[in-house]
Amino acid sequence: MGKHRIRRKPGYTIPTTRVSVIVVTEEQKILLVRHRKGNRLYWVLPGGRLEYGETFHECAVRELKEETGLDIEIEKFLFLSEAIAPDRSRHIVNIYLKGRITGGIMQIGNEPVLAGVDLLPLADLERLTLFPPIGRKILELVPTGFSGGIQYLGNLWV
Repeated sequence: MGKHRIRRKPGYTIPTTRVSVIVVTEEQKILLVRHRKGNRLYWVLPGGRLEYGETFHECAVRELKEETGLDIEIEKFLFLSEAIAPDRSRHIVNIYLKGRITGGIMQIGNEPVLAGVDLLPLADLERLTLFPPIGRKILELVPTGFSGGIQYLGNLWV
């Protein structure tokens, strides 16, 4: 293995785990939240950082409520990805779940990074700036009903 000079953000010793939820309505719209960093605006799937002692499903339900005001039910575990900065200063493990809206009223949460929440036409994924850039993957999987993939076995700690 080659040697990498690891530059971590101060205080970071393990990767950040982010749980994201893909919600596609019967009307073929996808739930997205808009983030603002400085003067940059971009879209992300709703979700956030997994807290210690929290399951992926619990994190997803909590984050969706905080960011969008919506209640959701998790339908299935879809896939994983990683985001590792070229200089190795950040490492994020992304967990993607499929969910459906069960209630609540859509409204933007009060986190400073949030600049909007919306149900946008799926076709918009072709042209939106989405991070991580998984719009094309979502568009590929929607016609299949997100079939296949990995299965989540839950918390197996005995």
